[in-house]
Amino acid sequence: MKIVLIASESAPYIKAGGLGDVVHSLAKALIKLGHTLYVIMPRYAKIKAELRKATTAKVFFDHSWKEFSIYEDLKDHVRYYFIDYPPYFHREHIYATPKGEYEDNPLRFGFLSLASLETAKVLNLNPDVFHAHDWHTGLLPLYKSLYYPEFENSPVLLTIHNAQYQGLYDAHFLPSLNIPWELFHPFGGIEFYGKLNFLKAGITFCDVLTTVSPSYAEELKNYAYGLEGLIREKKYFFGILNGIDYDVWNPERDVLIDFNYSIKNFAKGKGINKKSIKHIFSLKTPAEKPLVGMVSRLTSQKGLDLVGGIIEEAVREGFDFIFLGSGEEKYQDMLIGLVKKHPESIGVRIEYNEELAHKIYAGSDIFLMPSLFEPCGISQMIAMRYGTVPIVRRTGGLKDTVIDLLENPSEGTGFVFDEYSSKELMHALLKARVYYDMHVCNHSKEWSELVKRCMKKDFSWEKSAREYERVYSTALMLKRYDS
Repeated sequence: MKIVLIASESAPYIKAGGLGDVVHSLAKALIKLGHTLYVIMPRYAKIKAELRKATTAKVFFDHSWKEFSIYEDLKDHVRYYFIDYPPYFHREHIYATPKGEYEDNPLRFGFLSLASLETAKVLNLNPDVFHAHDWHTGLLPLYKSLYYPEFENSPVLLTIHNAQYQGLYDAHFLPSLNIPWELFHPFGGIEFYGKLNFLKAGITFCDVLTTVSPSYAEELKNYAYGLEGLIREKKYFFGILNGIDYDVWNPERDVLIDFNYSIKNFAKGKGINKKSIKHIFSLKTPAEKPLVGMVSRLTSQKGLDLVGGIIEEAVREGFDFIFLGSGEEKYQDMLIGLVKKHPESIGVRIEYNEELAHKIYAGSDIFLMPSLFEPCGISQMIAMRYGTVPIVRRTGGLKDTVIDLLENPSEGTGFVFDEYSSKELMHALLKARVYYDMHVCNHSKEWSELVKRCMKKDFSWEKSAREYERVYSTALMLKRYDS
């Protein structure tokens, strides 16, 4: 099959979160299954790769013809096309500044959807399937049905990575987006409580809908920020668990960590990497203290409120913490304030830094993901790959990937709590501490066995890619038989 993925970000060029990892890793995995893959995304100012200009194209958008350039690159046998329109994409950030999102985001990402279809047309990609990702590409199936009859037989699959973000905007953008007012109605249209809803448009007009884990799929049928009814009505809706790229996340070959290790010598390897990451973050505490890592966007979704509620007590109990990420100002300020109070036990970097992320996964003893909700999450999978024991809340993809040690001692891979409260998070940390201290003080094998089970888990993309392959085939059959 010829498959065109359209997304607002993709590793290794630029990413703000898990979406970027998924797009590139899925494309690579599908290539290995014998498919032809193209990825279309914006050319942001921060993309530093040497790209080749392929051609130019134009679309009528926001009341005028807009000409844009198309650049290309080949990465891991995946052909990338970049839509270069500086007024929309040459910004300091992808989506938003710490103060809030860009006011013209509906135009920026509406343009991405329309220009992506035009790109596929002018380059004669002739896709069998379009695969759009999240609300940023939610208008693509609508634009295809309105303006691109040449793609009538190419179904659109839409993946919801996070239903909290829907692209809700004022209806006055409709004329600029080339969307007829006739579609601005609630039933079968794109209106949502008086607003234009990009994600609703995508769900309504796509042929097949997916999301990023089986548990999150069930959760969305019950609650999806007002779209649960529409999702329940979608006949073809699948939850496919994301994977992680084992070419990138592999402690045996990772060039970004200080000492490579495997399941055979993880104790030595993690010890060396722990010493290194503590030095980088200027943590001057004894080596035997448990080190808790967190690599995350700093938003309410990620459980930062719970972290703020327990961290003082946790430091008193003898935990060290390292945080890496950026996001909402209040959480950035909270973490910076904690470093000032506990500089020997808490380290923080307000940024996303790929090299530091690898070092944190390799050097931490425990990885923290106390999410309010988590559609899939890949950090817990990466942590396990590096022998770092996850503490997670039982929600979405975390529920699908982490087995609680106390509930299942022979197969447990971490510590899981249910209630969204700081008290429950602290209890989970203390449970982990018991097993960790038994290992440090009495050379108990239980912690080592837990680490080994984590490292043995298979979260590679092959299984997930085969599931997407089946869903693409389903979408093609639906088009062929007009079901």
